Amino acid sequence: MGEVYLATDPALGRRVAIKVLPPALQHDAKMRGRFVNEARAVAALNHPNVITLHDLAATDERDSGFPTGSLYLVLEYLEGKGLDEIMDVRRLTVDECVDIAVQVLEGLKIAHQSRILHRDITPSNVMLAPDGRAKLLDFGLSKILLEGAGDARRHTGEGMIVGTLDYLSPEQALGNPLDERSDLFSFGIVFYQMLAGVHPFSGASVTQMVAKMMTKEADPWPEPDRVPDVLKQIVARALKKDANDRYGSAGQMVLDLLMARRELQARPARRGVTREVPAIPPARTPVTAAAEPGPTALSESTAPLARPKRTAAMGKVRAGRRGPLLLFVGAVILLAAGGASLLALRGCERLALPGSSSR
Repeated sequence: MGEVYLATDPALGRRVAIKVLPPALQHDAKMRGRFVNEARAVAALNHPNVITLHDLAATDERDSGFPTGSLYLVLEYLEGKGLDEIMDVRRLTVDECVDIAVQVLEGLKIAHQSRILHRDITPSNVMLAPDGRAKLLDFGLSKILLEGAGDARRHTGEGMIVGTLDYLSPEQALGNPLDERSDLFSFGIVFYQMLAGVHPFSGASVTQMVAKMMTKEADPWPEPDRVPDVLKQIVARALKKDANDRYGSAGQMVLDLLMARRELQARPARRGVTREVPAIPPARTPVTAAAEPGPTALSESTAPLARPKRTAAMGKVRAGRRGPLLLFVGAVILLAAGGASLLALRGCERLALPGSSSR
């Protein structure tokens, strides 16, 4: 609702979007009052997935081309494309659909927590930036829920229908009281459209689509194998005719989507996982008697060498080696004793020689 212009903020040197209230509504005191109240409420929403409202102002005599006193909004300028434009060009992947859905619902969650209903959730009101960030736009039809009121009837009027017809919830199409679950039904239509590439309630005209949406279930999935069952279940719950059967909040739907994404990311890993079998270390080659053991490098092992266990066979070998050794030692002792005796006898003979010459 309204005309949007690209402008430059001279004070901050940034580009902004200017949205002007339609001329036909500029003189409607009720619409102007609601425009101001809703703009103030949206300005309080500070979230990366909700468009930022910088200012609310009115034109003066310096604004050529606009009647003096025309209300307008100063919004952040977003570079990117609308979700509807992207879907017209190509088919979104399942991962892209889930990622966009989580971001949009996060924006809806903060709006609902601030008691604001969007009431016009459509692909054209979702902007995708080049970095993949999704932004929820156009709160022009949003309504403020009174604390404790439970619905938006007092801000809309009994029986008044607002919103894009082929994205209305059943209660919205009937002009009944609304709450957060109405936005979730509308987003269920968008999410189905992202996944399937077509509207869930097909018809030859918008009237037929609205009638089908209110009385029949969503169309069968055109490519059932392409959409995981866990996502089909989330869409089915969001599109329940009775609001009591839907998600109670955007946060609940986000949790289901995050669990679904975790499950979908784990499936390829399960198919590719093979059971790991620990490697068997190579058997050590026994050292034979002929092989000389080499020195053990410190870098290979720092453990102390274990003493070999004494066996009966080793005892017999050692006992067998002691016999010859003892005989050898004994022979050496005998030879040493014999030598000592011989030296002693020769010494005695030398002492006796001087005596015999004096005679």
